[in-house]
Amino acid sequence: MVIGPIVLILAAVPMLCGQLSPRGPLGPGPDAADMSDDDWYRTNRIAGGAFLAGGLIWLGAALLLPGRFDTLQQERETIGFIGTTAVAVAMVVSVLYVEGASEQW
Repeated sequence: MVIGPIVLILAAVPMLCGQLSPRGPLGPGPDAADMSDDDWYRTNRIAGGAFLAGGLIWLGAALLLPGRFDTLQQERETIGFIGTTAVAVAMVVSVLYVEGASEQW
């Protein structure tokens, strides 16, 4: 149950550190040709922070919740729900920032 959040946390680290180049395979592509390099790195820092927070919440749930439910199915569903919600909120924050719905964070 901890592999998913660990992968999410590890994926967020290069985003936070500015290691994803806008010219690389994960760059904005031709649809966002007007995005400056500064905007690209700022967007990646915001998204990386959101994914790091989501991964830490999911990891916390995966480590703290086992053994607190009546059945294994309830445990897995609850941890899965918390993980899915954390990732979904991180995605919404990322998309809202990229699309410009929020000028300042």
